[in-house]
Formats: sequence, C-alpha cells, structure tokens
Amino acid sequence: MPKLFKVFLFVIFPLFLLLGGAYGLAKVGVIPTKKLAAKNRFAKLAFHLIGLDSPKLPAVQVTPARAVVPDPLDSQRKALAEQRAALEKERSDWEASRQTQTRPVTEKTATPAAATDPKALTRLAAVYEQMPAETVTKIFAKLPDPEVIALLRKMDEKKVAQVLAIVPPDRAATLTLALSKPTPPVPVQPGTE
Repeated sequence: MPKLFKVFLFVIFPLFLLLGGAYGLAKVGVIPTKKLAAKNRFAKLAFHLIGLDSPKLPAVQVTPARAVVPDPLDSQRKALAEQRAALEKERSDWEASRQTQTRPVTEKTATPAAATDPKALTRLAAVYEQMPAETVTKIFAKLPDPEVIALLRKMDEKKVAQVLAIVPPDRAATLTLALSKPTPPVPVQPGTE
C-alpha cells in the first residue's frame, strides 16, 4: 500500500471521525460549547466559524393529539352504577319496612285485645294451655302486652302461674298488675247488634 493511503487510513480518517463525533455532540448540546466559549476567546471564534456558537437541539416532532377514543367499558360502568343505585334504594326501602314491622309496640300503638275475635282468642288460649310453659313464654315475649293479657285471662290459672314464673320479673309484674284490673268491656261493633 502506498504510504499516503496508509496515512489517510490510520491518521486522517480516525481524526475526521473524532472531530465529526465531537461536532455532533456539540451541536446536540452534550458538549457545553457555551461554557468553553465563555472561558476562551479563540474557542468562541472557532465555534462561531464552524457553526457551534448556538447549538441547536434536534427538532422534536410534535405528534398530533390523539383523538379521544371512547372507553368501551363506559356504558357497562354506567349500567352497573344504575343497578347499584336501584339496589341501594331497594335495600333502604326494605330496611324501612322491616323497621316498621319490628317497631316496639307501645300502649298507644297496640291494638286493644278486645278488638280481636273472642272465639279465636279462646281457641289460642286452649292451644297455649297444651304447650310447655317455656315455649309459651318465648312466644309471649314477642307479643304485645295487651294480647298477652287477653290470652292469660282465657287460660287456666295453673298454666298462667307456670308462665309467670318463667317470665322475667319486670314483665311478670306488669302482666300481674294488668291481670288484677277488671276486664275492659267489649265494645259493640256497629251492625252486629
């Protein structure tokens, strides 16, 4: 190989590669040419001559804004939200009706025992007389006092004594006081005279 070609291949070509790489890095802004130019007057002149006095970053391609794509699950989410709201309303309605059914019975809200059918009351008293006192007590615990008093008045005294012995003392006292009072008169309903 001729000597000039060897010099070009081993000296000049690598030098061009190094200078080209440095130029590219300076143009992109990786090599701080402004700082070097501020420190050295000759570097400032050289950078100006080769076009590095104001390094330009590569142009950033602005991608067009994506078109808003509707969410495919949006309609399902709305349907689920509507179902959830309907279920919550149904639940609150159910709880409200349940509370009115299990509301404690007071003397004002209790239906008078005399308003119930006397034949049915006598029949129920006969049924309760046949049951064990513990079971009757559990049932009476869930009934309002006026109904229990009416049933106790129709039952045999021995069975009443067994029931009152099992009932909690406070309720037994209340029932005893009510039983000691005279039986209220049965109101005559219009049209049954």
